[in-house]
Amino acid sequence: MRSILLVPWQIDFMPVLADMVAASDNPAKLTILFPHNRPRRHLKGLLAAHPAMKKPAFMPEMTSIADFVSGLHRRLSPVPPVKAAQLDLVEMLRTIVADLRGRKGSLLSRLPELDREAFLPWGMLLARLMDDLLRQDLAPQDLEYMEGEVSAYAAGLLEQLRAIHHEYLTRLDARGWTTPGLSARFVLDHLDEVADALDGRTLLAAGFYALSGTEDRLFRALWERGILTPVLHSDPALAEGGRAHWATAEHTAWLARWGVRPEIPFNLDTAPHAPDIRFCEGYDRHSQLAGLAGDMREVKGRDSLERTAVVLPDEGALLPVLHMLPNVDPDLEPNISMGYPLARTSLARLIETLLVLRENRSPDGRYYWKDLIALIRHPYLRLLGPEDKPLRTVFHLWEAAIRQGEKFIDPTAFEPEWDGDALKDVDRAVAEPLLAEILDRCLTAFASVNTLAEVGGALAGLAGMLHARGERLWHTYLMDAECLFRLTNSVIPQLKSAETCFEPLGQSTLHSFLRRLLDQERVSFEPDPLTGLQVLGVLETRLLHFDKLFVLDAVEERLPGTNPFDPLLPDPLRKLLGLPDARERDNVSGYNFYRLLMGAKEAVVYYQNGIQPGVLDGKSVRSRFVEQLLWERELASGKLITPEDGVVRAVTFPASSLPAGPPSVPATEAVRSALAEFLTAKGLSPSGLDIYMNCPKRFFYQYLSGVRPVDAVDEDGDRSEFGSLVHDVLKEFLLPHVGTGEDLSALDPAPLLAAFSETFRAGPLHARLSLDTRTALMEAGRYRLERFVAAQQPATLLGLEHPLETTLTVDGLEIPFKGRIDRVERREQGVVILDYKTGGALLPKARFWGDVELADRMAGFLEGDVDPDLLLHLADAVRSVQLPAYLHLYARAEGESPVNAGLVKLGENGREQLLFPAKWTEEEVDEAVDDTAPLLVRTLVRHMLTASRFDPRPGDRCKWCDFTKPCGQTPPKDK
Repeated sequence: MRSILLVPWQIDFMPVLADMVAASDNPAKLTILFPHNRPRRHLKGLLAAHPAMKKPAFMPEMTSIADFVSGLHRRLSPVPPVKAAQLDLVEMLRTIVADLRGRKGSLLSRLPELDREAFLPWGMLLARLMDDLLRQDLAPQDLEYMEGEVSAYAAGLLEQLRAIHHEYLTRLDARGWTTPGLSARFVLDHLDEVADALDGRTLLAAGFYALSGTEDRLFRALWERGILTPVLHSDPALAEGGRAHWATAEHTAWLARWGVRPEIPFNLDTAPHAPDIRFCEGYDRHSQLAGLAGDMREVKGRDSLERTAVVLPDEGALLPVLHMLPNVDPDLEPNISMGYPLARTSLARLIETLLVLRENRSPDGRYYWKDLIALIRHPYLRLLGPEDKPLRTVFHLWEAAIRQGEKFIDPTAFEPEWDGDALKDVDRAVAEPLLAEILDRCLTAFASVNTLAEVGGALAGLAGMLHARGERLWHTYLMDAECLFRLTNSVIPQLKSAETCFEPLGQSTLHSFLRRLLDQERVSFEPDPLTGLQVLGVLETRLLHFDKLFVLDAVEERLPGTNPFDPLLPDPLRKLLGLPDARERDNVSGYNFYRLLMGAKEAVVYYQNGIQPGVLDGKSVRSRFVEQLLWERELASGKLITPEDGVVRAVTFPASSLPAGPPSVPATEAVRSALAEFLTAKGLSPSGLDIYMNCPKRFFYQYLSGVRPVDAVDEDGDRSEFGSLVHDVLKEFLLPHVGTGEDLSALDPAPLLAAFSETFRAGPLHARLSLDTRTALMEAGRYRLERFVAAQQPATLLGLEHPLETTLTVDGLEIPFKGRIDRVERREQGVVILDYKTGGALLPKARFWGDVELADRMAGFLEGDVDPDLLLHLADAVRSVQLPAYLHLYARAEGESPVNAGLVKLGENGREQLLFPAKWTEEEVDEAVDDTAPLLVRTLVRHMLTASRFDPRPGDRCKWCDFTKPCGQTPPKDK
């Protein structure tokens, strides 16, 4: 008798299905068809423990509909078909489209022909569309005049869709290839042979919802012959003639097409079941996870987590959830049952690093330094080898060397100092060949690949090395082991088996093919064991039943979700071809969600909620399914839900005022002790004093914290390195003239310019810079040095890079005060100190020297006054303390007070910018040098010793500060 069975969706489906199998006369003659493969593991376990199953006995055949159809195709076809590789389908479609371009008047004929790389995304979309049409048992029509709906190239393809489809089938048949859609079509064309092949067997189509066109025809034909019985898991109202839930719309349409009402087997209870559903609202994923952790602890406190599921509509939440679960219970071992994109895994990141390394290579084959660091930082490589992980130390030293080297690097030139102290605990006999193998498999093997087969071979070598050299890792990191298995058994075979695998292709084409394959691969995680806490995707929950549910990320973009935009056939155009659109997808998503809830005793639904500011903004809003559940709750209670009802709970955390900027560093006893030790042991310099005045927090990081800036290759040239070069050249040029009394402005600049050019070309900076940058620096440097010589004043040189040292006594502390002055000379008025600057530099504001109020505040501070704003006002008035500090240092060390100090701006035109104007009297200069400058220095030192904290001073200096990251300051961007 032809019938359709219906298991009420509040009842666990799998035990009922097991009862049906156990009650049959011969289970071995049964074939159970599932929408996917996962449920058969559950059914096997139930049948093995079923009391009515006679033992020993043969199990029924259990398979997915896809495997069932492809098996029938292989069985009934005179010649066993070969499953077409995706890359081969894309290549075949490219040739089809190229042939069709010859049709006069067609849109394709007026468009440029795409090469392999450009056609690849279109080819994959087209192959998917062809298979969709086959699975839906549809013959496409041409879609003309689509230029306003899709891009020109897509419109050209749709305009000849019927011809493409016909040619696609013809060429597949000629090559003996098949696809899932073509196998389904073959089975429909041989329904009588299918019925004969299944003679004597009974089929149960278990748990299907929305049938494709081919599934509907196949099932109906077998159902009418009495071979197949569908078993639905749905709203019992469909069998009782009541009003069914909207989420069963596809079942309603199915039953209407077949003209039948389902029957409920075994007199199962159809009484409605109302699960206890609560809602938790978070402002982001982290807050949802916090709510999930609290709820799971509560459940574990009063019950076990057996028959519990954490359902993830967003697969990206898998790793955060797995990271959170040990905080709930360190002994909790969840079972994962879902597909995870291979492109999101560490293995894919390693492969992407290798591709980028190759793409960014210099013409001579050297590798970009940042890409090489990304490679040696990858955790897989650092964990290879014995348990002592010998390459960690080697890679650490190598990274330090890379950061001090050039922009492009030859990795084969790196030779670790195996006999050095840093590697004394590393076994060279183990680490050296392992390092060589890594470089060979990761760099050499990929350096010259020109075909898909060679790419597959390079990947196979990489996978082999990872497996052989890190075998113990894959027993610990099981998810990564699954990823490696997927790469080896799916991606690599596709590359090596493609028809064009031996055809030379360009680098960008090869990389594009590989990236597309990785993007489409999903790593399948199977639960083991089937009991305990399960972590699943929504699709993986089909046919399963759980008492406790925790549904994360129940937002509109996940439930029902939105399909990625299809540039070839957008969703509004799918109906023109008779293909399922967003409406059917929403029905499927709604059915999966409500079926799962109807069987649960309690459920907590988490979502991120917020106002969606505009169409282009990505703020999440709660799912329409959540809205309906809340509306039904309000309808039943006759009032709006309020926070006091306990139905909706918002996750909140203690809040405090937001800091206006990076925090200060408190001057604790340990910090004061470190400061005193530093000052007495190493002393102060004018530049150190200047750093403290302008940013005390930077002074702390640079001199007291022990934090060292991360070395990085300066690709555009290190300005400090160029400045040092200019200083050295000037010193060598002027050194013969020290003490001679010559008129420096009359010197011939030619030897200086020649020395600069020769030194610049011979230095490492010249080799690292691009041609345009080093040419510009060469010309600018020569011009400015020539102007520098012409701007010299009559004077007698007293010293170059003149070292000075004295002692400052502040609050009983003896502090060495030392510095090195670029240039000291004697002019008619007296000694003048000059400081070379190749970059920007500032002098104290002119009003500082005559600011009596500020001087009184400094004097009062030295006497013990509390003045919290003094340092800020000093920094604003003085701007740079270096020249005043040099004046005081020279006077104390040499016993003679200078009459002036200034900057020589080599970065401009070599002109001088003096501290004191020429109109100043001798008394004013003496007061500034002998009174104000010492007062300023002593005030800054005492402030340093007595400060309660080291404050940050955000500003333009942050652009060049090495400590912006630990400080928490974002450097300002150039306008």
